[in-house]
Amino acid sequence: MGMAQSVTTSSAQRWHRAALLRRSLLLLLVLGQTVLASWFMLSILPYRGGNALEVAMLVLFALLFAWISFGFWIALIGFTLRRLGGDRHSLLHRQDAAVLAQTPLARTAILMPIYHEPIERSLGGLSAVYRSLQRTGQLQHFDFFILSDSRDPDIWLREQAAWAQLVQELGAAGRLFYRRRQVNLNYKSGNVADFLRRWGADYQYMVVLDADSLMAGDTLVRMVQLMQRNPAVGILQTSPELLNGRSLFARIQQFSSQLYGPLFSTGLAAVQLGEAAFWGHNAILRVQPFMAHCGLRKLPGWGLFRGPIMSHDFVEAAYLGRAGHEVWLEPGLSDSWEESPPSLVDELTRDRRWVRGNMQHLWLLFASPGLRLAHRLALLNGIMSYLASPLWLGFLALTTLATTQ
Repeated sequence: MGMAQSVTTSSAQRWHRAALLRRSLLLLLVLGQTVLASWFMLSILPYRGGNALEVAMLVLFALLFAWISFGFWIALIGFTLRRLGGDRHSLLHRQDAAVLAQTPLARTAILMPIYHEPIERSLGGLSAVYRSLQRTGQLQHFDFFILSDSRDPDIWLREQAAWAQLVQELGAAGRLFYRRRQVNLNYKSGNVADFLRRWGADYQYMVVLDADSLMAGDTLVRMVQLMQRNPAVGILQTSPELLNGRSLFARIQQFSSQLYGPLFSTGLAAVQLGEAAFWGHNAILRVQPFMAHCGLRKLPGWGLFRGPIMSHDFVEAAYLGRAGHEVWLEPGLSDSWEESPPSLVDELTRDRRWVRGNMQHLWLLFASPGLRLAHRLALLNGIMSYLASPLWLGFLALTTLATTQ
């Protein structure tokens, strides 16, 4: 036990040193590029920043350029690491493949929260995950839970009928369960919390899936083994790829994801290391610390800052990090998929929910003491994903005003 703890401490010290070096280098690159670009911007302004209008333009330009520069260098870091064969500090590269394969598994719950989803698609995907795990020979370590929040009686009756049929088809009695909450509180996070209050003590790990998620059995087994080998890890997040796009919009999204998604995820994982974000699905979580530290209170603010936390996943990762647990993004865990919205309207509908959740993080940045700097920056990056658009609008308005003058 003492030797294992010593090895874990040594690994943590190494990745902390690597993270400090990489983040410092990234900061220097971003600041240097931003200063240079701002100098060029200043040189073409008529009054060289000599009035309030040009100063405001320059401030907005520097802020927005720095945010774009950050994404550029993250992608370049990812490209470089992938050309070099991967990140030696990642969890997968730190493990000997033979030792990892011999690591025993622990009881794991696979959760699929649903809310008025197309039941044939959702249970079809869950069936594929079940059969894939069955082929690994490790199915006995996993239980499956369909966690329904559906309110329409016609829908949840169809869910129950489809679940009963699937249990019969798979021979999954006592392994594939269905539960519908009577009281729908706090959306998906409340659904998972209800499961944990009822059955969390029975499992060491849980894997959270979305209704459109797919994961290979080998990947799920490897994730549990990685958690077993790294007791300090609270969340291990995969980098899901997009699939099953049929509309033109979805196919474009899928192509873009395949083209540059691996670069960004590899670069992001290399900079965050053990202080990564949680994306809410296609990830494995250590149940006990999650239950102890990730209870989400309702926000006491006003307007969109009031009520239950919508984008709960980043906050849960930050709370686990505050409690001393590691959160890892592992792009090397392949065969993890999700689907993209089929149309722009569906994308905007999802974004309307996300924008409120990310704006709520403004409150949490200042009202949550003890959060690690890396997790605060992850929250800030999510905020900028939506705040950048009005900032660009403001910059364009200022440049238009300057041109008319």
